[in-house]
Amino acid sequence: MLNIHNEIRTWLFTQQDWMQELAETLIEQGNLTEQHLSLACLRIKSVDGQKVTKNRSFEGLIRPSSVSSEIRLRSIGKVQGIENLSPRLPLSFTSGNLTVVFGHNGSGKSSYTRIIKKMSGKPRSAILKPNVFRTAPTEQKCEVEYEYEGKLISCEWHANSEPIDALRSIDCFDSDEANHYLRNESSATYTPPVIGMFESLALACDQIKIRLQTEQNQLVSSLPQIPNNFVNTDVAIKLKSLNSNTSDVFFEQLVTWTLESQQELEQLKKRLEVTDPLAMAKQLRTTKLQADNVGASLKKGGLAYGVANLECLKKLQLDAHNKRQIASEAAQVSSALLVQVGSNTWRSLWEAARAYSQTVYPNRSFPVTDEANCVLCHQELGLDAKQRLNDFESFVQSKLEGEAKLAEASYNDALAHLLSIPTVEVINTQCEAAGLNTEEWKLHLISFWESASIVRNLLISKTIVDTIAPVNRATDTEKVISEHSTALELKAAQYDKDAQVFDREFAVKNRNELEARLWVSQQRDAIKVELQRLKHHKIFEGWKSLANSRSVSTKASAISEKVITQNYVIRFNNELKSLGASRIKIELVKSKATKGKILHRLQLKDSKQSHPIELVLSEGERRIIALAAFLADVAEKPMFAPFIFDDPISSLDNDFEWSVATRLAELAKTRQVLIFTHRLSLYGAVEDAAKKLGDIFRKTQLHQICIESYDGIAGHPVGDQVWNSKTKAANNILITRLGEAKRAGNSGGGDAYRALAQGICTDFRKLIERTVEDDLLNEVVKRHRRSVTTENRLGALPFIKKDDCKFIDDLMTKYSCFEHSQSTETTVIIPESSELQLDIEALITWRTEFQSRKKDI
Repeated sequence: MLNIHNEIRTWLFTQQDWMQELAETLIEQGNLTEQHLSLACLRIKSVDGQKVTKNRSFEGLIRPSSVSSEIRLRSIGKVQGIENLSPRLPLSFTSGNLTVVFGHNGSGKSSYTRIIKKMSGKPRSAILKPNVFRTAPTEQKCEVEYEYEGKLISCEWHANSEPIDALRSIDCFDSDEANHYLRNESSATYTPPVIGMFESLALACDQIKIRLQTEQNQLVSSLPQIPNNFVNTDVAIKLKSLNSNTSDVFFEQLVTWTLESQQELEQLKKRLEVTDPLAMAKQLRTTKLQADNVGASLKKGGLAYGVANLECLKKLQLDAHNKRQIASEAAQVSSALLVQVGSNTWRSLWEAARAYSQTVYPNRSFPVTDEANCVLCHQELGLDAKQRLNDFESFVQSKLEGEAKLAEASYNDALAHLLSIPTVEVINTQCEAAGLNTEEWKLHLISFWESASIVRNLLISKTIVDTIAPVNRATDTEKVISEHSTALELKAAQYDKDAQVFDREFAVKNRNELEARLWVSQQRDAIKVELQRLKHHKIFEGWKSLANSRSVSTKASAISEKVITQNYVIRFNNELKSLGASRIKIELVKSKATKGKILHRLQLKDSKQSHPIELVLSEGERRIIALAAFLADVAEKPMFAPFIFDDPISSLDNDFEWSVATRLAELAKTRQVLIFTHRLSLYGAVEDAAKKLGDIFRKTQLHQICIESYDGIAGHPVGDQVWNSKTKAANNILITRLGEAKRAGNSGGGDAYRALAQGICTDFRKLIERTVEDDLLNEVVKRHRRSVTTENRLGALPFIKKDDCKFIDDLMTKYSCFEHSQSTETTVIIPESSELQLDIEALITWRTEFQSRKKDI
């Protein structure tokens, strides 16, 4: 083993420090606590814990393993509510190592085995049921007595509760165990501590991994669930593909949402809402026309009240002013008596007089001076007045006056044709019609036209143009409106196309994709948190990979191959040999290693075809190899605990039966062996096997018990019976029973006597047969025993006399009718008690006399 220990130490030095620490704890203390596992979880996450070190000596590897204390079952009694057991007395196993419990089918043997399996915590123990043919019990329990570390312990155990720890080392063999070894992979029941360390280490790795997994599971995603209608979109698939390696570029592309995307989405929605694309195109073009009008009006307003037009008006205003001034200066008529002739007021008065003259002097040229009155003061015109009127008209009709009028007319005409200002109501209506129906647009346009209105009012009032601030042209606004108009035309054109061909299904898909992208962009913060969670999640994956038990299992497999498997195979082959089954082509092989445990299985040896064992071997062959596998597995455990066998010879022939009896008796040399059987042949074979180990062994170690069932209740231990007692004791039993029958007859009549006497006669017939085997033939030949025993026995046969044979033959003849069926013509009369007693006592007398003849042998 030293080489194995060195190999293990060398392997441990290749492991990370956290695992070395666990291994050292297991070697020194034998187990790991929750605190050890918690510390290992912290260590596996640290840089120091992940270092490979050689700081430990692992001296505990070479310490010898201790042998456990002896366990002995003493009795099972006070069974309540478990199966159909309700024994009157406890089933006691005494102090001998070899106990055979005999009972017919249904007597409770398997029920006792199931109780022992369950209370000892066997992995294939069945749930203990109540008697299904009776009312469900209030409790299911029994009382068990056992010896542990030299102390007798009695305890009440409730069915299906936790096993009794002291009894866990008990080994049980029954049909379930046989099937397990035949059909399943299994690990060796006992493994040396050095191998057990690997199993515990692998288990610790799994537990650490579970703890890490539990912590990892707490990293719950807070990412909202993708709406059902977005699940199959490309962006949803990208969202699902997020992992710890997702780049920042990918993240930004995933969550970015642009104005163009928003516009595209809105346009798609509108297109999908439209059922008549041509009508929508017409409506859009109407809106476009209104937008164009708003833009044109805005442009006109900017031009009408902008710098360029004001400069033109300034020139017209200045020209009219200058020419009027020149004309006024030239209008100094010598005949005029008053000043300001030629002024605007005067000219207005003069033109009014001209118009009035046509009323009173129609069809006569103005001014009318002949035979006329003044149209202003209605006085007769004198020569001076006539001259003055004609001078005034000459002035008015002069060139300078004409030029002044023309300049003033041009200026006034320009003012008259100034662009009108729309009202607020008109502006609002125009905005609605042009699709510019936001408050911002309305306020913006109203503000522009209010500025233009101020300029227009100043111009109309003929304010000096130089003092008027022009309106700045809204070129940016005009550009936006122009783009809006272009977009409307594009949409209208799209609807024209839609009227021709429109893939609505494709459009719906694009809309869903855009809506999904919008939804994802709204989860930006949640997605960023999710990426952080995924990165942390990956770190846990790395820690869990460090806690993988695969490397431990691999090394355990290599070590177990040397420490367990080779010895296990040898033991199995030896057991096959001792059980007389070497001819069966079967072998035990290692199948695999898992979690530090090495699994083995049975398989056909040198088979050319692949078939299950149960389809090739007979039932008896399967039973004997299962028993060999069981014994190879448990027989050499370094502990003293009971073996339980429930009908171990089921389906076995006489040869195998004798081999099993011999092997079980051999086991009883060192450990308690409890055998439950319904076969009298095994009952006798075990007794013969015990005799082979010596009379002292048989007398001190062999204990034979009979159990029976009565009225649906099983498990009753039966006292000494005629069939299982020595012939002398059997005689005494019959005498006692006869006394009971006589008393029953005295109190209950002949029928009561005959009911009991019938059984006495039957058992007396069996006793006579036993007398032939045990006394007359000196146990040379016995039923249920495969051998003929001659050693120190044949010498008694010459003492047999003819009278002995006649005496036995007469008794056999007389009492055969009570054991065998008779014809209807033959009347079977039960002997009176006195006659029966004489026959029983005669047999006692004969035996005493016959035994005296053999004293000198």
